[in-house]
Order: sequence, then structure tokens, then C-alpha cells
Amino acid sequence: MGMTWTKKAREEISHHIGRYDAVDLSRISFDKLAVKKNLRIKFVRSGLLYDPKKEYHLEYRCKDIDEANIILKELSYCDISGKLSINEKRNTILIYIVDVDTIIKNLKLLGANATLKQYEKVVADKKRVGNTNRRVNFETANIKKSANASLRQLDDIKKLLKKRDLNSLDVDLRVVIKARMKHKTLSLAELAEKIGGVSKNALNHRFRKIRRMVENS
Repeated sequence: MGMTWTKKAREEISHHIGRYDAVDLSRISFDKLAVKKNLRIKFVRSGLLYDPKKEYHLEYRCKDIDEANIILKELSYCDISGKLSINEKRNTILIYIVDVDTIIKNLKLLGANATLKQYEKVVADKKRVGNTNRRVNFETANIKKSANASLRQLDDIKKLLKKRDLNSLDVDLRVVIKARMKHKTLSLAELAEKIGGVSKNALNHRFRKIRRMVENS
């Protein structure tokens, strides 16, 4: 951005405020414009917006618990949920939001439209990368699972053929053994397709039969 997210947001929001006049808090219950102005003033004075590339976090730092409760009520009035944090050691009281959709809703309420647009782009990019990574991890896990299954099947076949002649086995077992020995790296579904006329479940059943034969021999 060229400047921090907080500085950018504060600068943009400050244009909506005009003078930092105190807001009549008695009007909060029925005047949304007053609430919005008050929240804008508080954010410009003490709000923080963290870099969404690192974490989703927006907060209002409060001078005392009374101010914190007011901010909570104001946010709630605008259907925004904030959480209260009190750290006595650091002498800090703050209202924070870590849900990304709620942060986006809060930025929209504050009128930080340019910041919001950039924020949403970062969020969308992160989600896209996250989805890609999850898909790659899922596919990698499936490949690893398939490879381990194939190695286990080949090991069972090797052990079985040490004890039994291939031609002494049922034709169904001979077919699956020959196919697996020829196509060592194929998944069960791919192997079933190679053989033809047999389902993945049927192949799995035959390999389990081979396993039982090895264990009982």
C-alpha cells in the first residue's frame, strides 16, 4: 500500500468526520448516523487494522471500561459483534474483531471504502491460495495413499506366490495379480479400468482375499 493498513484506514475515515465533535450518547439508541460518527472518531483516534496477509484483526483501544462498553453497544446496534479484552499488566482495554466478514462489515460501516476494496482483494487472494493448497494436499494424500496400497498389494502377491503357484489360483485372482504386477503404480480405480469389466470394489475385495490367504497360509 505504501502506508500501513491502520494509517490508510484512519486517513480515509477521517474525511467522513469533519470536526471531532462529541456525540450525544443518549441518541445512540435511535440515531445510526451518530453511532457511525462516534465509531469513526474512535477508530481514527485509537483504532488498529492489522495486515490481512498476516492475520485478520481490527480493534478499538479504549481509555476505560465505560468507553469499551459504549463501543460494544454501538457495534451491536450496527449488527457487528466485538469482543472485550482487558490486560491489567499492560494496562490496556480494547474491543477486537477477528472474524474476517465482520471486519469487512465494520470497514464498510466506517466508510473506508478504498481500504475495504484492497482488504477484500487480499482476503480473496488468500482464500484462492488456501483452496489451491487444500486441493494439492488432498491430491497428494490420495496419491500417497494409493501408492502405499499398491505396495502393500504387491507385497501380498509376492508372499502368496512363494507359497502357491499362480496357475493354482482362481481365474479372478490370477487376473488381478497379473494386472497389478504389470501396472504397479496405478490406483485401484485405474487398475479396474485397465482390466475392464470389474469394479473398484470388486478389485478391493480380491486383494483382501489375497491378504487373508497370506495370513492364513
